[in-house]
Amino acid sequence: MRTMMMVRTELRASPIHGIGVFLSEHVRKGQLIWRFDSRIDQVFSDAELSELPTILHEFLRTYSTLHGDLRIWVLCGDNGRHFNHSDYPNTTSLGIAFGDDVAAEDLPAGTELTSDYRTICDAMRLEGTDFIQPQSANC
Repeated sequence: MRTMMMVRTELRASPIHGIGVFLSEHVRKGQLIWRFDSRIDQVFSDAELSELPTILHEFLRTYSTLHGDLRIWVLCGDNGRHFNHSDYPNTTSLGIAFGDDVAAEDLPAGTELTSDYRTICDAMRLEGTDFIQPQSANC
């Protein structure tokens, strides 16, 4: 079965913040790391989020990415939701919420995967949300 993470990873303590996702294998520049998969990932509308209990709403706002044009939130169902933010990420996202993520450079096993939250989540731009702080979340 195809999974969201397209490479082997593991979760462990991060020097950036909390929990991070670390490669268990070498990855080449341009190699596919993450891809949306509806069998694993979940999608929530703004309306659905607003109807949830506060604690679940906060969880989804922390660990999901917003696609602003569609007003939907994508929750990664695997280790992908633990990418930490970096102003100089080692992955490149090819789109908001549903875009493939690829390696921005050759990455040896043991490397913590990072992304720039401003390029993967519209909440960063559209809502002026200040999520650019070290945390194990997308936005």
